[in-house]
Formats: sequence, structure tokens, C-alpha cells
Amino acid sequence: MNQARTSPSTRPGVHRFAEPTAEADLVCFLHAGGLPTAYRPWAAELGDRFTVWVATVRHQKATGAASDPWSDYVRQQTDALEDLDGPLTLYGHSLGALSAYETARELRRRGREVTRLVVSGADAPHLPRKVDLPTDPVALVHAVADYYGGIPEVLLHDEELARAFGEEMRTDFAAVSAYTWRPGPPLDVPLTVVGGTDDPVVTDEGLRAWQQHTTGPFRLERLPGGHFFTDTQRRALQDLLD
Repeated sequence: MNQARTSPSTRPGVHRFAEPTAEADLVCFLHAGGLPTAYRPWAAELGDRFTVWVATVRHQKATGAASDPWSDYVRQQTDALEDLDGPLTLYGHSLGALSAYETARELRRRGREVTRLVVSGADAPHLPRKVDLPTDPVALVHAVADYYGGIPEVLLHDEELARAFGEEMRTDFAAVSAYTWRPGPPLDVPLTVVGGTDDPVVTDEGLRAWQQHTTGPFRLERLPGGHFFTDTQRRALQDLLD
């Protein structure tokens, strides 16, 4: 019997919100400051196509060498996914795009087939990226709300909540700042790249530059909106996962 269909809903490095209803697995990677519950609706919306999992290894918990803080994260997250033996699609947004891409690279190095990689809200990993945000956690929350959007309104009016949330988010943005692309062979999987037409984080050139990271089919889609997708746009994004 397929181990992915019978494993617990929560285990180190991966979580699902609903009983498995499909043989194919979709693993979703979190954006900076994102919570696993962001993907709870996906379990119901995609249950006829995928068993939806959330990758839950946090970058700040992966204590790799200071000169290469991503290596331990990638190892731990890949270890957590190896037991999922259904057809495997990876999706990540923003920081999650880098996380999904690096995890896909490691899975392929280990000989694990990846059905498709879908990324959104991020320029290609080899391009320089600038993250210039306040270090104070409350100021960070407000700056992210102004630039990226996607911050719950309650956090903008509750300093205590904003401070706690901002501390967590600051470590995620530190992971973005610490990311350095390492040259290697391109993936051999279908790659779909998605960007909001008004997203201040991405550029047309940066999105198209993802094409050099796979020898498989490449698809670029632009959806109306900013860095984060509305419910309607989310459905359009989900149509791109197959």
C-alpha cells in the first residue's frame, strides 16, 4: 500500500489537513511569515487531484554552517519528503519558491522523480535579490504590509501581536538575504512560473530567467494582482499545477 496514503497527518517536516483522497502529492512551501494554515483551503479545493501537504521545516530551525545556512534546511526538508511515494508536485511562493526549487534539486540529486515544479512571486534564483527591511519587528510588519501586502489587519493595530509575528518573519527574511545560488545542472522537470502583473517583487526578465533552470517544458503565466493572490486568482493558480 502507498505509504503516503497511510502516514500520519503530522510528522517532522510535513503536514496535511485532510485525509488523502488522491494518489498524487502536492507539497506547498511557505512564504516569509507564512503559516501552514494558509494552505488549509487547498486540501478541499484540490482533493480530487492531490493529497496536499505543507513543508514545515523552518529555516531558522535548520542550523547549518554559518557560511551555508541553506544546506541543512534543504537536507532536512528533503528527508521529510522522501517517504511520499506518489507522483510529486512542488509549489512555493516567494521565499517558498526558493525553498521548493532547492528541495527539487536535492530530490533529483537523490534520484527521486519530481512531476512538476511550480513557483510564484520570485525572480529566478541565480539573480541578485535585495531585501532592505527594518530590523525592528513591529516596523517590519508595517513595512511588509506597505510593500508586499498580505498582512492581516489585526496585526497593524496590535503592537504585541505585531512584535511576535515580526520576530518570526524577520528570521524568514534573513533566510532570503542569506540565499546564494550555487551552479549545478538544471532540473529535468516541467517548470511553471507565475507572477502577479502588479507584483513589485518580480520583473518580466526575472521570471523568464527561470527557464534556464530546467531542461523540461517551461511555462510563464502572469495573473492580475500584486504579490499575494486573491481567492479568485488562487483558483487560476491551482489550474496551473497539472
